[in-house]
Amino acid sequence: MAEDYYTLLGVSPDATPKEITTAFRKLALQYHPDVNPSEEAKERMPLLNVAYGVLSDPEQRRKYDTRKPDTRLVPVPTKSRLVVQRVGASVGVTRKMDVILDGQVIGSLPMGGSIRFLIEPGQYTLQFKLDMTFSKIQRFSCQAGMTVGFASGARSVMEYLFRSVAEPKNALFVHKIL
Repeated sequence: MAEDYYTLLGVSPDATPKEITTAFRKLALQYHPDVNPSEEAKERMPLLNVAYGVLSDPEQRRKYDTRKPDTRLVPVPTKSRLVVQRVGASVGVTRKMDVILDGQVIGSLPMGGSIRFLIEPGQYTLQFKLDMTFSKIQRFSCQAGMTVGFASGARSVMEYLFRSVAEPKNALFVHKIL
């Protein structure tokens, strides 16, 4: 069966009304659009509201608990999430780093920053531009609902500076986060 209301709220089917309310409030603080402007929050918050509305009402919860499994309760994820973090010495050397997906700049990372993008499933190339240097092109593929993370940076300022001069195209390290 697809993810159900209990799973959405992170509680067991025998959770008390207080546990359901506590779980909903915690998730609402995390995914409310006023706090979290991400696409994930926009998709998740309405589902959380519906789940809480059903599970917090004793009569609706009773009907829900006696239902036949319905795989249409929660939409199947159709997009993937790309998470990029900026770490290492590159943080201290320059202020801005461009994230390049399939040849297009899709965002810039500040020092120590992290950004998230929703992308269609498929094959992609990822590259970073820092100062006058570019990272190697990284190829990756993703499926619907998958999160793919990348972290970039050198292990030390000296290593970054050495690579920037000696191997400009390989100045940045890119690590896939599994």
